[in-house]
Amino acid sequence: MTSGPVPEQTQAGDSAAATVGDVAERAGVSRATVSYTFTQPNRVSPELRRRVLAAADELGYVGNEAARRLRVGHSLALGLLVSSMSNPVYAELAAGAEAEAAAHGRFILVANSDESSARERAYLKFFESQQVSGIIAAPVRDVPAELLGLRSRGTPFVLVGVAPGPHSYPAISGDNERGGYLAAAHLLAQGRRRLVFVGGAHPHVDLRLAGAKRAVDEFPASASIEIIRIQVQTAKVGEAVARTLLRRSASTFPDGIVAGNDLLALGLLHGLIVGGIRVPENLSLVGYDDIEFADFAIVPLTTIRHPSAALGASAVRILLGMESEQDTKGRFEPELVVRATSLPLA
Repeated sequence: MTSGPVPEQTQAGDSAAATVGDVAERAGVSRATVSYTFTQPNRVSPELRRRVLAAADELGYVGNEAARRLRVGHSLALGLLVSSMSNPVYAELAAGAEAEAAAHGRFILVANSDESSARERAYLKFFESQQVSGIIAAPVRDVPAELLGLRSRGTPFVLVGVAPGPHSYPAISGDNERGGYLAAAHLLAQGRRRLVFVGGAHPHVDLRLAGAKRAVDEFPASASIEIIRIQVQTAKVGEAVARTLLRRSASTFPDGIVAGNDLLALGLLHGLIVGGIRVPENLSLVGYDDIEFADFAIVPLTTIRHPSAALGASAVRILLGMESEQDTKGRFEPELVVRATSLPLA
């Protein structure tokens, strides 16, 4: 889910700057051709290049930040900052970004902050020293001040995540609230009534929790959802949470669990099975992200599919001026993938 984009006027002569779409329409070419004219002119024929440049001059278009930096000699590299490469979601994000960047003659520098804000700041300084022409950021928490500072000095970025309130930079994300709702609603539809949500402190996870709570609140029968907060969402932590749950009495033991991500869910699954819980006979479990390992667990994991590679590819296209945040609306909807950790519906 993204917050609304900053309104943008697109008519020639308006007070707002002309956009790639305006130039493409005036020149009678695609948005990709406009982007290539400013970033990879060797890929555009001389005639098309003249048309694009003429249209840009008429409209007063000067190109996006990445294009301007590239034309004055900055790097062909784009920076990708992620909070934990141990999470396969970020590997998929990087794969999507790298494939799209390669298609446009660009390169990706990947930086893993490993859930450390200090390391995140250090990598942002490194990106600036390398004169990257743009940054794709999946930060540890909120948008760091250093990233906003880089933008003010001419290095654009795309936030892969939820922007806090109105924002002047592009931000793209899946609908995490909807995904959490789908997960909890699936458990409730199976007759599960004592749900537990296990997740870390992160804006995405907060939205998934909000969706799960909404599903319980809207359910016509009596049901409850307990929240277990953790520091990091790893398989090891999930296994530790499972051990604490196993110490509960039968009356307080949950019959359904929504996990903040798949790694956490897989750790929970392992810990519960080792402890003698039959999944899904005694308890149903739903993860989030649909990482590759989800389908290969000892009990294949029911989960919410999250299009990480597509997010990475779109982030690159936005940096290159080929798309806007508005163009991505509705593209990254979550999908419930039912496997063996939840009961089949009657």
